[in-house]
Amino acid sequence: MDHQPPPAPPGPQYPAYTPPPPPRPAWNGKTNGFSIASLALALLGCAGLPSIIFGVIGLRQSKRNGDRRGRFYAIAGLVVCGLWVLAIAVAIGVAAVRDAADGPDRDAGGAINGAREIKVTELRVGDCLKDISSQTGSYVNVVPCSTTHYTEVFAVFPLPEGEWPGDGRVKEAAEAGCGDRYADYAGVKLDEDSWTVLAVPPEKLDWPSEPDVLCLAHHLRVPTTGSLRR
Repeated sequence: MDHQPPPAPPGPQYPAYTPPPPPRPAWNGKTNGFSIASLALALLGCAGLPSIIFGVIGLRQSKRNGDRRGRFYAIAGLVVCGLWVLAIAVAIGVAAVRDAADGPDRDAGGAINGAREIKVTELRVGDCLKDISSQTGSYVNVVPCSTTHYTEVFAVFPLPEGEWPGDGRVKEAAEAGCGDRYADYAGVKLDEDSWTVLAVPPEKLDWPSEPDVLCLAHHLRVPTTGSLRR
């Protein structure tokens, strides 16, 4: 019988050759433009989403080519955007909590519930304002008429429907209509030494969807308490 020689022991096992990764592109010395744009927009506080997108792109590109300054700018832009988002969320939360604490603007009878701001378009007959002469914008400060105030809403009436009659005619119609309605509300003629009537006509841009005139009685000297209504 022929004897076969024993098999040779296996040789050393080597792992499969893996080629090295391609070298990163050399930094050209310029700071990444996306990173700069991200930080600039974040500092302006007016472009949150573009700033975040630019920051992510700039961060990836800067890490890839070794741009440390661009990486820093991108991270800074993302951090500032996060702070803006946090500040806005806090402001919304505070406003919601304040509104919840203040309760509704009016009680069940329609009277103003404490001092607060409301839209001019939400004023009603009988509402009292802290001082209309110091108010600007579309919101006014209202208070219960039992507290000190200068101004009171005594009438709200619509102008006749139709085409815009012109600024001059609208003003004249508003003033005449408010003057006619004061005595009906107060029960006496206007004391021109102490009070003046302010007519707020509708705006041309709101015509004819909002044709209402707002009539206000304003005390000329010192604040008053109570209502003019009789």
